[in-house]
Amino acid sequence: NRERERFSALTGEYFRRFMRAEFVRALALPLTELLAAAGTVVILWFGARLVVAGEVTGPEFVGFIGLSVKLYSPVKNVAKFPAIAQPGLVAAERIFDFLDIPHEVSDASGALPVRGFESDITFEDVSFTYRRGEPVLRGISFQASHGDVIALVGPSGAGKSTIVDLLGRFFDVDAGCIMLDGLDIRQLRIEDLRSLFAIVSQDTVLFHDTVSSNIAYGRPGASHSDIVAAATAANAHGFISEMPGGYDTIVGERGVGLSGGERQRIAIARALLMDRPILVLDEAMSSVDPAAERVIREATRHLMLGRTVFVIAHRPSTILHANKILVMDKGEIIEQGDHGTLMAKAGLYRRLYDSQFNEADLLGSPWFVDEI
Repeated sequence: NRERERFSALTGEYFRRFMRAEFVRALALPLTELLAAAGTVVILWFGARLVVAGEVTGPEFVGFIGLSVKLYSPVKNVAKFPAIAQPGLVAAERIFDFLDIPHEVSDASGALPVRGFESDITFEDVSFTYRRGEPVLRGISFQASHGDVIALVGPSGAGKSTIVDLLGRFFDVDAGCIMLDGLDIRQLRIEDLRSLFAIVSQDTVLFHDTVSSNIAYGRPGASHSDIVAAATAANAHGFISEMPGGYDTIVGERGVGLSGGERQRIAIARALLMDRPILVLDEAMSSVDPAAERVIREATRHLMLGRTVFVIAHRPSTILHANKILVMDKGEIIEQGDHGTLMAKAGLYRRLYDSQFNEADLLGSPWFVDEI
């Protein structure tokens, strides 16, 4: 009832304002016609007097009347213009307000091109805040070599996703630096830097387009055979082939016509086709059921081969085999190492691991829930 009342109030106010605007716009034409008629009467009256007085000849007066009548149409159009243009001016104002929003991150003067990723990524004493006085990351330092799998685990709000956002320069660090192959990423062209990344997230973005176009979104010129190969490697070719239109099937806005597991496999196929050297898996399987996860996990193995991978809040099937696990809490890395080392320390990672497996056992599932 409350939402219905709110909706009724908002739509009622919109209706009243719309009707007022339409009334003013509808009034413009009859008012213009009335003024034109009044003007014609005045001209005829005054002109007739001038003709009778002999100050103006009849042909001159008729010619003047003809010219004045031709002016009425432009004058009427000018009168209607404000009512017609006002909605467009309001829309233009909003567009320009959006375009005038300053970029928080932009290329430095003389930014260097990036041709690829060869050796390592290094975080050196990185700190960052979204709002002054509320640090999100403090003193983050670690190194990821080419081909490493880096797992970021910890409670919600620990700063895991922020690390990846900083790596792609969606924000700039407040202190410290992030090095890519020995170069501060602030010295690199943003477009080139981001072209090194492929991301598979929990909230898969699909467009109201064909399956083929969604897979090839990151590589528009890809051939159909390349698209099929990527879908096959992502274990998506089977269900795509069963669709009425195959690869030409429209998936609907945000993939509404697909299940969660199917959307994820299309996202993995897209990442495979892009073939980027750095991969980010951001809770990519936290919202799918165990049966779908087994299929997606196999597809993810293909995707991870030969790439540097950052895994955020993932399931243990990936975490257990990570080269390095970074355990985060309150914006700091409090533990790091491989699974065996961290289990032996009996710290936060061990507590998270045990608590998640205990919960999974209660639910009858061998997988973690979202926290780890």
